[in-house]
Amino acid sequence: MIQIRLGAGTDEKLVVASLSDVGCVRSNNEDSERVRPSEDPRRGSLLIVADGMGGAAAGEVASRLAVEKVAEAYFAPGLGETPAEVLRAAIQSANSAIYMKSVDDPTLVGMGTTCTALAVVGREVWFGHVGDSRAYHIRAKRIEQLTQDHSLAAELERQGGTGGAPARAKNVLTRCLGVKEGVRVDVAGDPITLAIGDVVVLCSDGLSNQVDDAEIREAVSTLPPDGACRSLVRLAKSRGGPDNITVQIGQIVAG
Repeated sequence: MIQIRLGAGTDEKLVVASLSDVGCVRSNNEDSERVRPSEDPRRGSLLIVADGMGGAAAGEVASRLAVEKVAEAYFAPGLGETPAEVLRAAIQSANSAIYMKSVDDPTLVGMGTTCTALAVVGREVWFGHVGDSRAYHIRAKRIEQLTQDHSLAAELERQGGTGGAPARAKNVLTRCLGVKEGVRVDVAGDPITLAIGDVVVLCSDGLSNQVDDAEIREAVSTLPPDGACRSLVRLAKSRGGPDNITVQIGQIVAG
């Protein structure tokens, strides 16, 4: 686990645990995750999860580039005034890096990745998001999904129902990093203000497709972040674990 102090003059910390597992079916892990502690108090700390896709090892390359480039760009000067503006620019910068890598290397053509990132600035949380990895906020008995899935099934549902859409629609992304020169990034209009005990969760769809929101809430409400990560990954694998599984859990604690 990583403990990140939320600012000078306070004993409050963000305690973060991460776990990534290949699952029960895949032979390689195309998920990547990164926790980047604060380098600038105005930008806070960064949590990132990416779920890559593409032939051979291309998915691994795409997701690794995503977490590396977003973390690098987010703390670079001059990207924007608010954490939301900086997250958007950082994720767009990662998109460009992945796209150019695929252009330069024929073995990586068509690779892409999801990318979901949270910036924790003091007690405020901002998100940037592309794809169907997810971010949640849990407080007491309530869990809220902060991000919207960019999948065909989710888009159809938002338009008024799946109407017999094929099962594979859930796995068809309508937006991801690396497949085009540009990408539209969802960002938080306003930050969420965390209270002591609040939890944030980032995960790939290898978790969210197998474990429902109530089960995620139960795990993080009864276990510390590292124990909750292990419990949720075990649960997803007990249900077949058909995909790679990645989860990050951060909790605000006092002292």
